[in-house]
Amino acid sequence: MSAAHLHLLINHLPIVGGLLALALLLLALWRPAHLASAALVLMLSGVGAGAALLTGEPAEEQVEHLPGVSEALIHEHEERAELAALLSVAAGLAAAGALATQRWSRLPGFALPALLALSSASAGAMVWTGASGGVIRHSELQSTGAIVAGALDEGSDDDHSSDEGSDEDHESDEGSDDH
Repeated sequence: MSAAHLHLLINHLPIVGGLLALALLLLALWRPAHLASAALVLMLSGVGAGAALLTGEPAEEQVEHLPGVSEALIHEHEERAELAALLSVAAGLAAAGALATQRWSRLPGFALPALLALSSASAGAMVWTGASGGVIRHSELQSTGAIVAGALDEGSDDDHSSDEGSDEDHESDEGSDDH
């Protein structure tokens, strides 16, 4: 398994985990029994964020010289990843601290709203980071506004040669104005 493949496998954990933890925390506002589950998911997401950050540099080394890969897009993704990992690890540590009390009723009244705010920031940053990572190798996502405009100015030339298929595919598409 290559470094890039490992990074792609790991980086989904903090994104999906952060969103799931956020949903569990919102549910816990009505059913406090879900707080422990939310805390466990936040802790796993924090670990996943750390692992994704650690595998990012080796993955960069593997793809940065490939045709159509923009150094500006990689840099933007790396900057976002550092913030997202920091927030995710902080949310995981806060959740671990809350879980360590063994009783949620012992927590101060601001604990759940603070954990909810930190979880929201973490989940949002993870989605924001994932969007910037997706455009590194998926040029079809670059026009969706998922990345800041300045990073695309230095970007690739939309090299789709490896994705276009055979000549037969092109012949069947000729004359179509649905591009």
